[in-house]
Amino acid sequence: AEPYHYLKDVPVAQLEESDQVRKAPLSLGAYKYDNIVNGESVKFVANEHYWKGEPKIKEIILKNVPSTQIAKALENGDYDYVKSFPTSQFEAVKDLDNITLLGRPELYYQYLGFKLGKYDAAKGEGVTDVAGSKMGDVKLRQAMGYAIDVEGISTEYFFDLRERANSLIPPVFSSFYDESLKGYTYDKEKAIEILDEAGYKDVDGDGLREDPNGEKLEIKFASMSGGDTEEAVASYYMQNWKEVGLNVTLTTGRTIEFQSFYDKVKADDPEIDVWLAAWGTGSNPSPSGLYGKESAFNYSRYSSDKLTELLTAIDSPEAIDVEYRAKKFTEWQEYMFNQAPVIPTQYRLELVPVSKR
Repeated sequence: AEPYHYLKDVPVAQLEESDQVRKAPLSLGAYKYDNIVNGESVKFVANEHYWKGEPKIKEIILKNVPSTQIAKALENGDYDYVKSFPTSQFEAVKDLDNITLLGRPELYYQYLGFKLGKYDAAKGEGVTDVAGSKMGDVKLRQAMGYAIDVEGISTEYFFDLRERANSLIPPVFSSFYDESLKGYTYDKEKAIEILDEAGYKDVDGDGLREDPNGEKLEIKFASMSGGDTEEAVASYYMQNWKEVGLNVTLTTGRTIEFQSFYDKVKADDPEIDVWLAAWGTGSNPSPSGLYGKESAFNYSRYSSDKLTELLTAIDSPEAIDVEYRAKKFTEWQEYMFNQAPVIPTQYRLELVPVSKR
């Protein structure tokens, strides 16, 4: 919220780049901006007009620090609090005696997405083409979910600070989360059984399965770059899939830079059949914004009459009744589990280092 008198002379098209937004935004909160150094730091000072009274801490300096440097900075006592702490640095700080490590489940889930259509910008909606999609067979998607050793990934690369996700609703939403949903637990033999029954057979004896028509099957998998573990995780998943006879190759031959990755996913790049990504959810867990037919964020492009019915019910006037809404959330979670247009892989624990001083 910003006051009219402060922004009324700024053209809307220039709002995002204006000094009123970039350099001197006004604040309703406990602190106000004092100085901003682009890309480096922001200095906040106590807002004497704050409705709860002037804060006791007079100033806060927020700095942007490379993730590779933060552990050493904490050891040196340079910071009092770290926001967005990379869990990959856990080993380097867990034994420090000058900090307390706080933790809580995040409003987050990682997922495996399957491309099942394209986005029609003119209509403003996703167009599902299950029959024409390489990943259109629900049995193939289910088998890929059972084939991945998420538990091993969580232990090997994330110090068990992540756990396998069973639902597209994080457990922190306790009123709506379906804890009874089994999810796609690691089961290599089950994955093999599903593929066999669905007609994915190794016809030519090379150890890799052909599709039900006997044609070569290559599944193109996209994963983001950025941290220390992404490439290793992608390689491990591809090895998991190879162990059940699926030929999964990495799109572009390597992990893809964040912005380029999402540009390709949004554009329904034909070089992407499957991708690994994540969502941070808002405080309202309504899935319409991510999985509705008219949502541009529905990157799988999957929709159906039943899905639309469930999404509409979750946000309907009747959903003011919490029990009704919870029931529809449960039905939606079960439906998405069975159809598997996306498969949740991990929930994440947020770590917050706080100086003992």
